[in-house]
Amino acid sequence: MAELIEAITVALSSGTNPVTAIREATGYTIEQLAVTSGLAEAELVDLEAGAVDQARLTRLASALGLPESVVAL
Repeated sequence: MAELIEAITVALSSGTNPVTAIREATGYTIEQLAVTSGLAEAELVDLEAGAVDQARLTRLASALGLPESVVAL
């Protein structure tokens, strides 16, 4: 888990979108992330495109067992 958090943190520090960072670090597709998080694919696509929704980001982190601080805007 620590390695996953570190990979996400590094990606975020370089300006990567939080959803993209999580998706790439976990190796998930949008579809897999939707199933895992309970968010709709369209919601994830919107978030990855830059829509700001802290509640959805928090839900995503929680579904993956990540600390909320990883996706805090």
